[in-house]
Amino acid sequence: MDLDAARATSLASGVRGFRTAPEQVLVLSRDPAVITAVSAAVRHRGAAPTITRTGREALARLAGPGLGPHHLLADPAAAGASWPHLLATLAEPSARTTLVVVSANHAALPRAMRAIPAEAGPLAEAMSHERPGPAGKSAGKTASLPNAAAADLAAGLTRGEIVLRYQPVVRMRDRRPVMVEALARWQRNAAPIPPDAFMPLAERSGLARALSIVVASRAGVELGRLHDQLKIGVSINLPLAMLLQADLVSWLHKALRRSGLRPAQVSLELTETTEVRDVSTLRRALLRLRAAGYAVLLDDIILNDERERFFHLPFAGFKLDRSLVMSLPEDARARREVRRITRAAHRRGQLIIAEGVSDLRLWAVTRGMGIDHAQGFIVGRPLPAEALSAWWASWRSRQPA
Repeated sequence: MDLDAARATSLASGVRGFRTAPEQVLVLSRDPAVITAVSAAVRHRGAAPTITRTGREALARLAGPGLGPHHLLADPAAAGASWPHLLATLAEPSARTTLVVVSANHAALPRAMRAIPAEAGPLAEAMSHERPGPAGKSAGKTASLPNAAAADLAAGLTRGEIVLRYQPVVRMRDRRPVMVEALARWQRNAAPIPPDAFMPLAERSGLARALSIVVASRAGVELGRLHDQLKIGVSINLPLAMLLQADLVSWLHKALRRSGLRPAQVSLELTETTEVRDVSTLRRALLRLRAAGYAVLLDDIILNDERERFFHLPFAGFKLDRSLVMSLPEDARARREVRRITRAAHRRGQLIIAEGVSDLRLWAVTRGMGIDHAQGFIVGRPLPAEALSAWWASWRSRQPA
């Protein structure tokens, strides 16, 4: 066992600021009857509920680092304007929290909403049903959509059905947030469809450009409103064909013009969907984007990655795939390769970002290997833009003294 593996456990025990609260049940209510009923319902589960009285407070709990509570028992009357943001946070597939709507005053509920009565028995029964555990970015590929769905996607682009979720990325050295990755979701029939399902369809049907412009424009607007407060950048995924387009810099500038974001605050992630056939053309595109102020990252690096022959190109850095990161504690060969890649990248002035850092052990191993940035559930899950301020507050509150 090499030094990284041997030190993982001791390092993990010394990493402070990430330990999630022990509670499993979060309550959002100002009604004493609801709070009393929930307390009685969870008593037999060996847990004490955490009581929040405002939607903003509940959102901060849900959006914080880690997987979140098992259940949110929420009275919509207490949520106020935060109610849609709570629902959007819970709708993300990576969330493990089961929502139970509870109210002592059904007449005050939004139209068509059903709630569990504020009684211990029905509430305990509702909490016996839990949603499946969250899946990571690379836990499994979603089946691509058929070509016949292209017309629906084109219509969805014009109807505003493409929404974004943002996953935070932090610098490991000092735990400072540096950016968020913009992750597209297609809200079709009220169900989020992930990009690995509809992005191949967009590329096959000639919609990749329109989709990329929508994503960049929406990310600019949503994060531009938050930049004065959060002061973090954003990364946007682009397929190879888009990255190579000569007018990419022009339409990116147009998409971001009203956002207040500068090119230096925007990174582009080159996805792995298409094989690179012309290295010289890729080099010219990278230099063109770098001259315009945009950083380009090579995404989803795996063990024995065939794209290593491109590492010398002017990429700003590389993102290690979740599958590779998760193998590090047990796989000595993976650790040797990641150390080698990291050292070579640092000599060239490039960053290394670890995806899928989901627990303390992975944080300790990757940080001990000199990896620059971390992204994963221990940092934060994909969130709607409206929840990023709540995540920021929660992250700062968990920093070590």
